[in-house]
Amino acid sequence: MYPQQKNIRLKVVLSFVLPILFLVLLPSQSHADPHVLVRYFHGDVRCTTCMQFEDWSKTATEKFPAELSDGRLEWQLINFDQPENKHYIKDYGLADKSLVLVREEDGKTVRWKNVEEFWEFDENQKQEFVSLVQGLIADFLKN
Repeated sequence: MYPQQKNIRLKVVLSFVLPILFLVLLPSQSHADPHVLVRYFHGDVRCTTCMQFEDWSKTATEKFPAELSDGRLEWQLINFDQPENKHYIKDYGLADKSLVLVREEDGKTVRWKNVEEFWEFDENQKQEFVSLVQGLIADFLKN
């Protein structure tokens, strides 16, 4: 075999093998690193107060821009009346609109909290609500 043919064969083999090695050896950040999901659940019918709590929950989440951008924190808006989302009602014991924090590690839920204090706030307590949610998010990000 000629030296040029050996070089070509080597390049062809390496062009297939190296990308596969990188995929196998480098862990996927989405499953390997712990991350927190902030899930706001709503139904098909949405009142002004419920949309206000959604907005406040999202505001609290947006106070963590670094964690949102690197994937350690994720905001999710979920309609539990949709057939594909009905399982959440049982998974988290949802009775109505709810805010649930979930910590996942290695693709598995290791901790979650249905923020039941949610309903103790009135329309004049935005800062108190946002502070509560920020504290919970910070705690979930730590452990």
